[in-house]
Amino acid sequence: MGGDFLDFSQISVILQSLAVVSSLLIISYGGFVLVVSQNPNDRNEWKDIIGTVFFGLSVLFLAPLIGQALSGGNYCA
Repeated sequence: MGGDFLDFSQISVILQSLAVVSSLLIISYGGFVLVVSQNPNDRNEWKDIIGTVFFGLSVLFLAPLIGQALSGGNYCA
């Protein structure tokens, strides 16, 4: 039982980091599309996508806090 394996808190931090990086890329591209696109359908679609990304990020970072508050324990990083 060596210390080479990642525990759950390290895995959650890695996954949160990947989610933030991918979200920044999506939001950046979506902002670019909103600025340069003349098609209203594309603009509305990317507005929805950007809103969904922000909602997903808020759920990702608030879920451990809500879980900790409801359970009274510290199970998440």
